[in-house]
Amino acid sequence: MIKKQIDLRIESKLIGKIANHRLMTRDLFKKRHKGAFPELNSHQCMYHVNELRVWNRIAELIDEVKQSRKYNIPSIIPYETYYANELTKNK
Repeated sequence: MIKKQIDLRIESKLIGKIANHRLMTRDLFKKRHKGAFPELNSHQCMYHVNELRVWNRIAELIDEVKQSRKYNIPSIIPYETYYANELTKNK
């Protein structure tokens, strides 16, 4: 029971991190040329892009381990990445 709770918390943290960095990247890209310090905005934007890459890679690694244990096949898109994309879709 505790292992399942921990797995669910890890999954929700991954989804939250990925969704947050996607939204921050999108927002900062829109505003990157505005303001007094555009180079600062571009650095912040690239920070979120790099963090998003890291969290997506972590989600891929976790999903590969889960899939290989369960079905012995690799997954195309990790569930956490898919769910974060669904949460941050443009409507």
